[in-house]
Amino acid sequence: MENFVLYEEIGRGNMTVVYKGRRKGTINFVAVICSDKCKRAGVANWVHLTQGLTHKNIMTFYEWYETSNHLWLVVELCTGGSLESLIAQDERLPEDVVREFGVELVTGLYHIHKHGIIYCELTPGKILLEGSGTLKFSSFCWAKADGEDLEEVFALAGAEEGEDTNESTPQRHFKNTVRGFPLYTAPEAIKGNNFCKASDLWSLGCLLYEMFS
Repeated sequence: MENFVLYEEIGRGNMTVVYKGRRKGTINFVAVICSDKCKRAGVANWVHLTQGLTHKNIMTFYEWYETSNHLWLVVELCTGGSLESLIAQDERLPEDVVREFGVELVTGLYHIHKHGIIYCELTPGKILLEGSGTLKFSSFCWAKADGEDLEEVFALAGAEEGEDTNESTPQRHFKNTVRGFPLYTAPEAIKGNNFCKASDLWSLGCLLYEMFS
């Protein structure tokens, strides 16, 4: 991390802080995410799935580091806030804007699915706006490879970290996931079935409806 200069805080989540940063010796500004080590499984999952994944509607992942107390991710800087904040500010969006945003969401999601990834957490808070107004899929902490069991992935990550991996551990991870965004989660996922591409499409429909209404 000595290669980066950190500026102001631009976001904060559960045990996560996001800073505006710059790589020393350049004028390349980035977002630097500082995460508590208890979120290692999600961070490692994000890195594993998005390394080399480039698309105009997906926030670019650059690199990550580990220090004694934290995990650090260096990603593309998006300065326009989230789709969630935009909806809160404007309430019902004009139809032409919903259509434009809808095309960007579909384009980004199609690219994600084409690479065998299920996003699993398609909510307005996870969609960021780049300065020019381009929508970007951001965190991939809860995403998974198609056919992969997300509960098993997180249970395995917990075992590698020395957690108590008793029978309740996978269920605990899954419940925490669904609890975070139940309004956008497809019925089959709430019932305990695995997320699939159709689950992402359900969430996409919820987003389109919310923007318009």
